[in-house]
Amino acid sequence: MKNYLLFFSLLASSLFAQKTDHYFTTSDGVKLHYTVTGTGKPLVIFPGYTQSSANFEPNLEVIGKQFQVYCLDYRWHGLSEDPNYGVHIDRFAKDAQEMITDAKIGPFYLLAHSMGNTVAWNYFSLFGQKQVIKYILGDEAPCLITDPSWTTQEKEMYTGSATDKELWTAWRQPKSQQQAPKNTRELMMGKLLTEHLGNDWRDILPTIQVPTLALMAEKGTFNNQHLFDYFLKTIPHSELKVIPNAGHGYYTTNPKEFNEIVLNYFSSK
Repeated sequence: MKNYLLFFSLLASSLFAQKTDHYFTTSDGVKLHYTVTGTGKPLVIFPGYTQSSANFEPNLEVIGKQFQVYCLDYRWHGLSEDPNYGVHIDRFAKDAQEMITDAKIGPFYLLAHSMGNTVAWNYFSLFGQKQVIKYILGDEAPCLITDPSWTTQEKEMYTGSATDKELWTAWRQPKSQQQAPKNTRELMMGKLLTEHLGNDWRDILPTIQVPTLALMAEKGTFNNQHLFDYFLKTIPHSELKVIPNAGHGYYTTNPKEFNEIVLNYFSSK
């Protein structure tokens, strides 16, 4: 009898985290892919630059046991189509909104990582926050390019670093600085990176009204106490969690800590 119950318990646990693939066509004619994993209250993931739903699959085996997780592949990412247009943050936000509509998602928890937060901030400004229950802001700063007029403290507050960063070279690898794009993918991803870097989201942060957890990395790009304090001061109903000994990709390198934080925060009242 005990073995019988154990078998069905393990089977149920496996089914809870089962993944399905879905496709829809956007209002501008692009076929996009998203995954649905697990069962429970809806949790939507906005991945970062070059990330797709596949990057989060190991995490979803755990998170999907308590939540039904929806993860979008942006255009030019994952299994989605690669059009020669629409590689803009505002279009990504619109794509996310159309995915949420296609999947018939009601109120949901939102987890965004890196560039996914700029998609989230654009989503908030375009479509509001009424559907969002709670939000995890994963390792991002509101500005990625330095204004020459800022003081050292202001640089640390807004970008997470005292280092001057200008648009064309600060975030590029030396090889890509010296060579033209080899193909359309490199061209489009470079275009997306330039747009991502060039935005300033400081005006959006004070408008965030949903409970927010700034989840940062101790050894990440944005490990700066001035930035942490700025988030807590600027975003109402916010709190901070720093994953020790973790870099920007902490969901991969520190999955146990990451999964526990996500589950605990979204499960708490």
